[in-house]
Amino acid sequence: MLARVAGNMYWMARYLERAEDVARLINVNANLLLDLPRGIAPGWRPLVTIMGADTAFADKHGDAADETKVLRFLIAERDHSQSILATIGSARENARTFRDAIPREAWEEINGLYHFTRDQLQAGLSKRGRFGYLKEIIRRSQTVTGLLAGCMNQDEGYSFLQIGRKLERADMTTRILDVRTASLISGDVGDLRPFDNIQWMSVLKSLTGYQMYRLEMQVRVQRDDVLRFLLRSRRFPRAVLRCLDEVGACVEELGGGERPLRVILRLQRSLEDLDVSTLSQDAVHELIDGLQIGFNDVHAALEETYFMSSRVSVPDAASSAA
Repeated sequence: MLARVAGNMYWMARYLERAEDVARLINVNANLLLDLPRGIAPGWRPLVTIMGADTAFADKHGDAADETKVLRFLIAERDHSQSILATIGSARENARTFRDAIPREAWEEINGLYHFTRDQLQAGLSKRGRFGYLKEIIRRSQTVTGLLAGCMNQDEGYSFLQIGRKLERADMTTRILDVRTASLISGDVGDLRPFDNIQWMSVLKSLTGYQMYRLEMQVRVQRDDVLRFLLRSRRFPRAVLRCLDEVGACVEELGGGERPLRVILRLQRSLEDLDVSTLSQDAVHELIDGLQIGFNDVHAALEETYFMSSRVSVPDAASSAA
């Protein structure tokens, strides 16, 4: 496989996952603001921070992070590379370069997702139409994921799609945890204790994890168990450790990925050895910083191993079995 094609597959999956995650994050934040008293609600700025875009936002919109400005920035701005419109456009352009390698139906869904996102943009920016617009983006993105999983050959191309999707998921989970836990109200404040539970629920819902948390943990929503679930679960598809397990499995299947595998193994061990009950908020922040640096290291190792040469060398079945 051409290294350029492998890289395009990897990035297409990352862009599509990013757009879906941002759409979900916006809808959950809107519901959170309805559930919390005005004086303690986090507002819209945390969403910009989650995307690591504070500087880019301030350069264009100044310090006032009101609802209208933030939503236009995260949904519609073409010159902001992480907006939903921009990431879906990038996913489509990457997919165009390898459209013959994926099911036709998947390409048609990607193309349809782009046109829907662009054509219904004004409805998506309105309060009346926003929830349905973002929900449809999530649904269409998940349709693409399902078509690829159910109809595409499970070959090296599919492995690169999986690596991109899972690495992006792990990154987004840590971003949401970092920013959301920093802005959570302290449960030690008696008058505000009831709202602590609402905010931890919003963390889970931002990752579509509330029901799965209840099934796996079988306890009420509370800080240590949410951190344990989202960082260390090997069952929940958006938990960091589960994502790393799947990235590692794909790299092993491709072969030749000793360098990225070393980084992945280091991150896995750091999570396996983690005792979340001992973590202060500062320690959570330091942990997540370390994980995000690790994700960047995984990306750099993948790029050097697979995307910078002219072709990706993947052992065939006979040589792998030898």
